[in-house]
Amino acid sequence: MPSRREKSDLSDMASPESGSAVQPLRPGANPSPPQVLVDLTSELRWFFDGRPSEEVLSWFTHGGATGLTEDRCDAYRLDGQVDIGVKRRFRTVLELKLRLGPPELFFIGRDVDGWLETWQRWSPADGRIYLPENTTWVDVDKTIIKRRFSSDGRELPLSEETRAMTGQGCDAEIATVSVQGRTGWTFAFAAFGPAESHRSSLELAWDALVSDRPCPRRLRLRCTDSCGYPEWIAKADSGDAVRPRSS
Repeated sequence: MPSRREKSDLSDMASPESGSAVQPLRPGANPSPPQVLVDLTSELRWFFDGRPSEEVLSWFTHGGATGLTEDRCDAYRLDGQVDIGVKRRFRTVLELKLRLGPPELFFIGRDVDGWLETWQRWSPADGRIYLPENTTWVDVDKTIIKRRFSSDGRELPLSEETRAMTGQGCDAEIATVSVQGRTGWTFAFAAFGPAESHRSSLELAWDALVSDRPCPRRLRLRCTDSCGYPEWIAKADSGDAVRPRSS
């Protein structure tokens, strides 16, 4: 678990006063690793038990006609923090996400609300956070179905080559997630591009999803089920179903 000093350092990394440079958390680390992606996203995410219903999947994918599917396993650091996320994508690429400020209640549509979180992500994040040898990780298996919408609500084609968040818009996804015997699923939006466009991009993405097919009744998106991955991981870690592994 990061110390107060480490959390302060992480906050400094993303503060306007610190500029665009990301400072390492340990002496001698390379302050400018090559080809580092730095993303700023505003995200709404909900978690549910079990698997998504066929009705919800058919609605989201137009009966399988749209959406890019990805299967992967990410290893998350277990530390109980809800505003800092550290993971190894595909269990290899180290990524760091820092939440900028507390969550805000956001109504994306009628009777649809969640906790809006703004995240700064560094990928890869080697040299930017200290990981002791006894760091504890937990594997999360994911099957993700993703769609992407432009800043004016038009759907954009997604492929392996266009997966990266470039330009301006909003991703919507449904993912089945499994953590050592416990299975759940998540529905989420992630707006990217200029920060001032994020809220409108979120609203337009939701409008595009429900413009021709109303949201299924069983998909109830309320703030009581809304949180980010770090908080969900922390909740999972507090249950008996999750048995962390150390490395």
